[in-house]
Amino acid sequence: MEKYSKNNNFIKLLNYEGNSLFRGGVFRVKGKYPYEEKVDFMIFINTIEKKVERKFGLIVTSGYKSGSILILLPDECLCVNGGVSKKWILENWNKWIYDCNINEVLFSENYIII
Repeated sequence: MEKYSKNNNFIKLLNYEGNSLFRGGVFRVKGKYPYEEKVDFMIFINTIEKKVERKFGLIVTSGYKSGSILILLPDECLCVNGGVSKKWILENWNKWIYDCNINEVLFSENYIII
């Protein structure tokens, strides 16, 4: 199985081989109001405050809502090896992130600039 698809390096999140997801990683989902047809959420590191309780969050990086913070993830999402736990994301997608079919969520380690 190839690590990346030819579609701007997005693959199904379920097929991503890593256990950790890091800053700059992008989730792409089928959007619904108030988002466009497709919406991207990027993992970011929360550096707003010096003492950060929630280290990682997701920010909208596409469409009208670009630049809006979607959520600051709870610390239970942290992976032992660093980053965000893929397992936690899969288990908590609809509860914490976005209401959609997890089987349709795409993931890329970053954007490709062309």
